[in-house]
Amino acid sequence: MVRGFKYTPYNDLDALEKLVEEINVTPEEDAKAGRKRGVAAIMLEPLQGEGGIVPGKREYFELARKLCDDNGALLICDEVQVGMGRSGSLWGHEQLGVEPDVFTSAKALGGGVPIGAMMARGEAASVFGPGDHASTYGGNPLACAAGLAVAEYLSEHDVLANVQARGEQLMAGLADIATRYPTVLGEARGWGLLRGVPIKEEAGCTAAELVGDAMAEGLLLVAAGPTVVRFVPPLVVTEEEVTEAMARFEKVIAKRVESSS
Repeated sequence: MVRGFKYTPYNDLDALEKLVEEINVTPEEDAKAGRKRGVAAIMLEPLQGEGGIVPGKREYFELARKLCDDNGALLICDEVQVGMGRSGSLWGHEQLGVEPDVFTSAKALGGGVPIGAMMARGEAASVFGPGDHASTYGGNPLACAAGLAVAEYLSEHDVLANVQARGEQLMAGLADIATRYPTVLGEARGWGLLRGVPIKEEAGCTAAELVGDAMAEGLLLVAAGPTVVRFVPPLVVTEEEVTEAMARFEKVIAKRVESSS
């Protein structure tokens, strides 16, 4: 992250409010030089991906919105992982009932073609003018055509309805497996087709090791930190494919339990 960012625990309302108060106090040497310090923006993921599939709390984001409004700051959301329908809504912040001033998108935006975008509203949208921010690949015709095609497909094929239905199926399947293997799996969490299941300490293995076991069974998963297995299937995954994925994942868990007994 560029200079000037301060970090605060995710979903901790008191810590966020305290940090904003601290930032708004101008150091004495800056004050003597005629400078004033204050919070410029709060940048958050609606759901932490690499941080362990942790959904944001509505009250946390409501506070962030209020703090930004009260201090003339921007609320910025990172939608790179959770945006473009993965959460079951088009954008992850829609799950939280807040509207950011700026949000970023990439990855699924191009359906596999490299692309990134930043959306802004209000005063934040008037910062950049033509020629202010040069980019060799900015506005690339191929990437933009891919992004448009993805957006049209999502809209015309009601992909969000499938994400919601398959997400509920995935969540129920993980909960069912966890009840049979309570010493291995914790309570699954997440939105839509971005789900994570914690691996308990007594399981005797890491998330990465379980991901490797799953790969041997023909199931592609990815770790989200050392203790969470992440499920990020295609947005067009079918009911039958989710059922098969759950069967293979349970087979992986059963083999681990059997080998450690």
